Amino acid sequence: MNLIYKKKTILIFLLAFQINGLLAQSNIIDSLEKLLNKSNSDTIKLQLLSDLNWEYCNSNLEKARNYAEQELDLAIKLSNRKYMAQAYNDIGIVLIKENKFKQAINYHQNALAIRLKLVNKSDIASSYSKIGQCYAEMDEYKLALNYLLKTLTIYKELNNKNYIAYTLNNICYLYTGLKNYDKVLEYATQSYNIAKSINDEYSQASALEKLSGCFEKKGQFSNAILYQTKALNIFIKLNDSNEMAATYNNLGFYYRQIPNNLKAKAYYFKALAIATSLKDINSIGIYNNNIGNLFITEKQYDLAEKHLKNAEKICLDQSMETTLLLTYKSLGDLYALTNKGEMAVKNYNNYAALKDSVFSNNMAEQFSEMQTKYETNEKEIANQLLQKENAITTAELNKSNVVKWSLLIGIILVVLVSYLFYNSYKLKQKHIFNRELLHQQEENSRAILDAEERERARIARDLHDGIGQQLSAAKLNIVALKNSINPALYNQINLFENATQLIDDAVNEVRSVSHNMMANSLIKNGLVSAVRDFIQKLNQSAGLKINIEIYGLDERLDNSVEIILFRVLQEIVNNIIKHANATEINIQFVKHDKELSLLVEDNGVGFDTKKIEDFEGIGLKNIELRIKFLKGNVYFDSFLGKGTTVNIEVPL
Repeated sequence: MNLIYKKKTILIFLLAFQINGLLAQSNIIDSLEKLLNKSNSDTIKLQLLSDLNWEYCNSNLEKARNYAEQELDLAIKLSNRKYMAQAYNDIGIVLIKENKFKQAINYHQNALAIRLKLVNKSDIASSYSKIGQCYAEMDEYKLALNYLLKTLTIYKELNNKNYIAYTLNNICYLYTGLKNYDKVLEYATQSYNIAKSINDEYSQASALEKLSGCFEKKGQFSNAILYQTKALNIFIKLNDSNEMAATYNNLGFYYRQIPNNLKAKAYYFKALAIATSLKDINSIGIYNNNIGNLFITEKQYDLAEKHLKNAEKICLDQSMETTLLLTYKSLGDLYALTNKGEMAVKNYNNYAALKDSVFSNNMAEQFSEMQTKYETNEKEIANQLLQKENAITTAELNKSNVVKWSLLIGIILVVLVSYLFYNSYKLKQKHIFNRELLHQQEENSRAILDAEERERARIARDLHDGIGQQLSAAKLNIVALKNSINPALYNQINLFENATQLIDDAVNEVRSVSHNMMANSLIKNGLVSAVRDFIQKLNQSAGLKINIEIYGLDERLDNSVEIILFRVLQEIVNNIIKHANATEINIQFVKHDKELSLLVEDNGVGFDTKKIEDFEGIGLKNIELRIKFLKGNVYFDSFLGKGTTVNIEVPL
């Protein structure tokens, strides 16, 4: 898997809503600072402070922040609401450039609150767009789309084609995250046509990138390369290093699919070089992940591990969950290919645990609801305009009323039928999406569990056939020495007997560990026999009493169900022995018609269930993952000093 679409800060909004252009910057800054020092007008000072903030945004963020804060202080002193909003906006822009998106949202929300009262639609749209940008950077797709759709509605009312094109491109970015490529194609085509009509090269390039992504998803890589190359030429012309890096990365992925690894590698390293020169940490993490994947395909495993570990560290430091998810998967594949089973299982477990938090089943529904609401608003506006036009026409012509009303009713019916059809289609797509996501989660969980069982079996065989045989041979050699010992030397006889006993204990210990890992009684005789055998061995331990009750398990269960339940019981009991300081454990298996329940109680020290995440190291997450694979539920009930109860319910 490869990250084609690097997250791009939506700087077009920052460019779009400022008055001053980027001319000879140093001369402009000198002139503005001289004017600021000489000016006696507070209103002019406010404008100059805002202009200086903008000019320094691309060269010195500390100075840009300082001028914006001066602007805010002066605006508050003068009770000038327009510049108070502008100052909040200017500080928010600095925070966006510093990747401090949560703080930036607070400042832009302050600006929005003032602008809503001043009822300036253009400024309101500016605030909506920047808030949407911040949420997009934080992967809060629901909130981001909500604000960008509000932005688009305002610009359509104002008929501002520049900003309509910008906003359409950024909505494409959100739908790319959702993997709704039909919507990406629709919005990108609209954006490109509008941008071309007004000769807006930046928006054209952005739209070309979105179209390239759509062709990639259709498997048409020659078209994808064509559109991506057109976008690259524009970004080179505009000297936009960030966009050049992202486009090089995309071309690297496309050439991998042809395949042409030589070109792919060249483009990937161009992207990494630019990101490194810009100190763009997030992009460095993404590009390292992609290069690591390329080296895996070329079987250059040492280089692959180097780049993937770089990506993992950056993703953890920067909380880049989406990239981290793919990095865990790639590391798992790498270690599986290099026969590092324990490391492979660890990374696959990390991948499975993180995946649920990234890909929520409700995401598609949330996008669908907001899109439906937006399209319904557009239809309502269209109907209102149509009714006004009909009223004017009726007043002027005063004829054909029946025909016109029939036409209006027909249009409403068409809109209604279209809406119902669209809603039905979206529900069907949502169902398919959820079903595929669930299937993928089940397959990943099954692969992890199978890998663990295979690893257990391998270790058990190594213990039994390797160390066990060596210990037996050692005992035979020692026994052979017995006849050479002088019976009168009691100390030598004692040493001989102690050595023999130690070897016997080691053989028994190896056999016990091997049997626990292989669970031969489980394979041969089923869950009930394996559980009783496991408990019988533990009951021989001094100071621990284990009671077990089993009801209804007269027949064997599915093999995978038996293995998972046995491993879960082992995990729970071992945790009790290691951590609970318990003297008694009660275990109860009950099989109903459609459900199997497992109850484990102990009289140990207990723990605070509100802090259950602090106990991940004792296997609670592993227990939840296994039971979730069986579509079951796990409940922990515990109080400090009063023991713990674990209740597991598995549907049959």
